[in-house]
This record gives sequence, C-alpha cells and structure tokens, in this order.
Amino acid sequence: MQESKENFIEEEKPDIDSTAADGRYKTLFEQVNAAAFLTSFDGQILEANHKSCELFGHRWNELLRLSLKDILPRETDWEQFKDEIAAKGGLHIETECITKDGSYIPAEISISLFKMSGKPVMFVLVWDITERKKAENKLWESEKKYRGLFEYTTDGTLVLDARGDILDVNTKICEMLDLTKDSFIGRNLFSMDLLTATSLPLVVNQFEQLLSEKTANSYTTEIKNKQGMVLNVEISSFFLIKKDNEVDNFVLIVRDITLRDANEKERIREHELLKALMDNIPDSVYFKDNQNRFVLVNKAKAYHWNVKAEDMIGKTDFDFLPHEQAQKAFDDDNKILQTSEPIIGTIEKITGSDGVEQWFSVTKVPRYDKDGKIIGTIGISRDVTEWKKLEGTKKEKIDKETK
Repeated sequence: MQESKENFIEEEKPDIDSTAADGRYKTLFEQVNAAAFLTSFDGQILEANHKSCELFGHRWNELLRLSLKDILPRETDWEQFKDEIAAKGGLHIETECITKDGSYIPAEISISLFKMSGKPVMFVLVWDITERKKAENKLWESEKKYRGLFEYTTDGTLVLDARGDILDVNTKICEMLDLTKDSFIGRNLFSMDLLTATSLPLVVNQFEQLLSEKTANSYTTEIKNKQGMVLNVEISSFFLIKKDNEVDNFVLIVRDITLRDANEKERIREHELLKALMDNIPDSVYFKDNQNRFVLVNKAKAYHWNVKAEDMIGKTDFDFLPHEQAQKAFDDDNKILQTSEPIIGTIEKITGSDGVEQWFSVTKVPRYDKDGKIIGTIGISRDVTEWKKLEGTKKEKIDKETK
C-alpha cells in the first residue's frame, strides 16, 4: 500500500553527502514528474524521490536496498545493459518495470551516465506510460480494423494527397490492374498510364470538384490495366478530414463493372430476342403471377381478344372470358401453382364475347424465381380451330360412308 509523502519524510535518511550525491539534486528529485533515481554504475539505488515510491509501491528506505536490476524485467541481461550505457553515455528505452506487488507496468526509462566525486553514477528517470500504451493499443486496434477493411474489401481503393500523389493502395486494386503496390506508391495518379483519353478529363474534373466543393460523388468511367485492357469501372470518391476540419487525404473506391456491363448487355440482348420471338410467333404466349394476373402477353394473345397487349397487364381471364371458361382457366392455374404439375397440349373450346367458338391447344407450365420458388405460370395457346373443323368434316364423311 502506498503511503503519504509525510510518512516518507519522517523516515530516517542518510546524509546526502554520504551517498555521493550533491544537494542540488534534491530539488530536481522532488519536482520532476517522473520516478527519479541516483544509482551507482552497478545499479545500486543511492537516492530516490517521492514519485518513485508512489510508482513502485516501496517505502523510501526499501528502495535504497534495491538495485535497478530489481525493478527491470528479470530477463534483462544486466552486463550487456551496462555495456550499452557505458558505450553511449546513457540510454533511452521503453520496457516494463516490476512493482512491489510483482505486477508489471509499461515504462519509459532515460539513463544518463556521469561522474560524481570521481565515481561513475547514473541518473535514472522512469515514466509510467500505461495510459499512453492504452491509447496506442486502441489506435492499433483501430488501425487493424481499418487495414482489414482496406485490404479485404472487394473494391479497389487508392488514397491520394491533394496533388493526386498515391499514398496507399489495397490488394484489390493491384489485382484489378495487374500492378504491384510499389508501382503505385509515390506516383501521381494522373501521370500514370491508367486513365484513357475518355476517363482522364472526367477524373481530373471530378477530383478538382471534390477539392473545391468537398462533396463526395460517384461516376462511371474506364481505366486500363497493365496489359492495356480497358475496364469499365464505377468510381466513388470522398475525402478524409483532420481534427481541425481541414481536408487530409482523398480516397477513390474503384469497382470493376466490366462483367456487370457485359451481363447487362447480354440480358438486354436476350430480352430483345425474346420480344422479337413473342411479337412474331402466331401462338398466344402469356406470363401470369401467383394471383393469375397477366404480367406479359404477346401480340397474338392480345389480338385474339381484340385488345392491346398493355391493356391486359394486371388483369385476369375473368376480364376477357365468360365466367365459366374463366373459372376453369383460373382453377387450372391454381392447380399448377399448388402442385407444379404442367398441363401439356390440352384441347379447349373458347367462346368469345361475339359468340364465335374457337379451339385451342393449351400448354401451361409453372414459372420459377432464381431460388426455385413458383411465382406464376407461363402459357402457350395455339389456335387449332381449322384443324378441329377439318377433323369434324372427316368424321362426318366417315359416318356417311359407313351407313
């Protein structure tokens, strides 16, 4: 347990002259904001200040029976330690010190070697750096999290100064452009052969806008990799702020959207092919949702009901067929939704609002989403009225011949 300064003063102290120390050090010992020792070159403590008693938990007379070896880590090579002090005339290190209860505290130690009364002595200052170490550890943890996010994000990242000089890059941008980190650091982004004739003025303009307006933004452009291959990219830019609200560094997040663009072009191409097929096929083709509402129909389907294709979207068979026929179609659709069993080539008679009868070969199958869940139906209806009439004519002829 630590004791008050008055208790330490009340203890009997040897005369300062008998410890080979000068009286001038008394004031220094008591006023310095660190644990202070005067020791022999062998490390024996000759004098200690009140701060050293507080820091290490020893009474003053206990400290005078100790050596520096008693407060330094046990693994310290004392002879090597002294040799280094002798060679340099002193030493400044960060280490740990042992307190009276055996606990360790992080400490910064400054040792000065000089002569007093013809004998080598050491003036030792010890600062408790526990709080500083906590702050450093907190900063290190923060840096580790930042570095983890920085390195393992799926987007390329560049950190720039206000001139466009590259200060740091992550692994992803190196992989994206097939360059090493050393190829980036210290180079100017705008002088590297990464931006194309199209993208250079755009990026420069956005960079200047970021400098002047301090507003984050994103845009789509292109860059080149080491082999000169042009990549479509989406760039997001923002800036880091210092404590005094001044701009520190700029960050560019680069996302390769080449594959996404290619997939989008392929999707558009497939959509155009599907539209061309649906608009030119003579059969009725339609897509319904899980409420049996039309979500897409082709021209032939709309033509059969004498309406425009867009007029059927969101409606059901009840809006176009007699109730009995609409109910049958509705029931068939629900059965598919519930069982996933398709209806293939069923012949159905449909009577239009004008009373005209038509025959259709109907095929209906379930429609799935990307997770395999049924979300509706797809139907194809072929008008087989002429075939049905021809079949009826043949049957009548056969019946007459057999009579």
